[in-house]
Amino acid sequence: MKVLAIGSEKFVTFFRLLGFIGYESEDKNDVYNQIKANATRYGLIVVDRSVVKGIESEINELSMNVEPPILVLDPPYNVYETASGVENEVKRVMKVF
Repeated sequence: MKVLAIGSEKFVTFFRLLGFIGYESEDKNDVYNQIKANATRYGLIVVDRSVVKGIESEINELSMNVEPPILVLDPPYNVYETASGVENEVKRVMKVF
């Protein structure tokens, strides 16, 4: 499954280390447009919460109308100490056990 990470440079770099494809941007309109443009190309889209403040409702609405899950996460380097912590959080959000 192809996974896309969108957000700040640090956020995207972290997910690139996990093998994700990344798109760096801190402009919320650009991030929203990238999500829309790539919604059908990826199996999962992970978005940096710090760059979408103010457009959360638009992203939630979009996520209900597209096939791949769109996860808006806090930067994992602030929340998680290991990559397995990120993996566990993704599984929890997606309800995969």
